[in-house]
Amino acid sequence: MLPGFVFALFLTATAHAEWPTPRPLDEGRLAVAGLRVVESRHATLVTDAASSAEIDNLPRLIDLAAPQWGERFGVEEDRLNTWRLRVYLIDEEAKFRALGLWPDKSGDFQHGLSLGYEVWVRQQATDYYRRHLLLHEATHSFMATLLGSCGPGWYMEGMAELCGTHAWDPATRKLRLAVIPASRDAAPDWGRIGLVRQDADAGKALSIEAVMRIDNRMVLSTESYAWVWALDGFLDHHPAYQERFRKAPGWVTSDEFDQSFRSVFAKDRRRLDQEWRLFTKTLDYGHDLKREAIDFRGGAPLAAGGSRRVKIAADRGWQSAGVAVKAGEPIHISATGRYVIGHEPDGAPWPCEPNGITLDYHAGRPLGELLATVDAGPGAFIEPTPIGLAADYTPPAAGTLYLRVNDAPDALAENEGEVTAVVTAR
Repeated sequence: MLPGFVFALFLTATAHAEWPTPRPLDEGRLAVAGLRVVESRHATLVTDAASSAEIDNLPRLIDLAAPQWGERFGVEEDRLNTWRLRVYLIDEEAKFRALGLWPDKSGDFQHGLSLGYEVWVRQQATDYYRRHLLLHEATHSFMATLLGSCGPGWYMEGMAELCGTHAWDPATRKLRLAVIPASRDAAPDWGRIGLVRQDADAGKALSIEAVMRIDNRMVLSTESYAWVWALDGFLDHHPAYQERFRKAPGWVTSDEFDQSFRSVFAKDRRRLDQEWRLFTKTLDYGHDLKREAIDFRGGAPLAAGGSRRVKIAADRGWQSAGVAVKAGEPIHISATGRYVIGHEPDGAPWPCEPNGITLDYHAGRPLGELLATVDAGPGAFIEPTPIGLAADYTPPAAGTLYLRVNDAPDALAENEGEVTAVVTAR
């Protein structure tokens, strides 16, 4: 089981003006007790952990995150400039309790806690997860103190997980928040992607509405954190939904947050739910949501014996063929073209035709193979039919025909070229 978080249950309801400033520090008394203080523009670190470049850089991490939070949550520059956070990084709890630096209203917490302008973070085994935990809790603090609330539990925890999932380059001292990690090595001890895929592969994937019912007034499982991260990350990175989702900070103090969310997505909620289901079933490290975004366009029926020619880009996910089909009425699909479906480590391209190549496989099928589906029915975009160079295809449901080449969501950017497909009525 991966680490989870516990936080103050009243965090979502406490307004900015009600949070007290952190208690004064007596650095001499702290030093006698084995604690030290590291300052930066936006943060004060109080810790009993031994000095190291990684740990002593944690306040600077908050400095780098603050303008990114400010832009994301729409905080004015003058308010951002005066915002400061107190961070307690804890090796030995007893030292902090003895100095009166332990939160009064928290009860116990396993890994991290946020209360207004203060966060408590227990020491972690890896540098990545220590940073993740700090950014998670600091996101709570930023939202609570500067927005006045963090919104409902699923959004509150999802945004903290999203902003905690980061890329850090110590050489250039550059920090990026809200990334989809490129690999397991890029986010050790994090594991959210694996937990979502595990549930999805077992037929236990959560719908959007089910994720929105996750209630953080109780201790959440790590699986729950994985699902709220997945939903907020999906909406935040998807080109069709990002702009609407980023309006959500304006709703956090409203009791109608969930209703506002449903309202802004109402016009294309069916498509949103379809893409969410596909995302959770295919989620992987480096998932390229911009390229995987489904090209939703309606189609027109073919005349008897008629055909339609369509170009399918190799570096994109599902694309509309512009053909409306009927359940049980077969069509014929043929395909031609030569395209690149990957590269050798030395950069040499893998040329491919619509039958695919057997140098590698994805989802049990040859890489680059042409696939077909219809945007309706329970298997839409999840259970495609292989077409290859040519095949008859009997639509399982009425809808629009969609095509793509078979490849993983993290590998589409490697591809070049296109397939020419001809769809013919039988």
